[in-house]
Amino acid sequence: MYYYRKRREGDRIVSEYVGSGPLAELASTFDDLAREKRSLRRKRMQQEREAIRAVDAKVEEICSMVRALTCGALLSAGYHTHKGQWRRKRNE
Repeated sequence: MYYYRKRREGDRIVSEYVGSGPLAELASTFDDLAREKRSLRRKRMQQEREAIRAVDAKVEEICSMVRALTCGALLSAGYHTHKGQWRRKRNE
């Protein structure tokens, strides 16, 4: 029984001889645990990103409602937009 560990060097994958017998089993177990730890960290980060996206969607929804309410209030108060700015209509 022997064990080779794979690692990345730039664009290449390099095989590294680790050992044989009990040493190989121990190294293999250690690598498996490290791989599982990275996988769990990756899943946790993905869950956090999804939670942040959900909050962002809610915030954007609230912002669009506030924009609509503000627009309606300003229009009813006699304002209009000129080049993206709200201005009061002249009395004509």
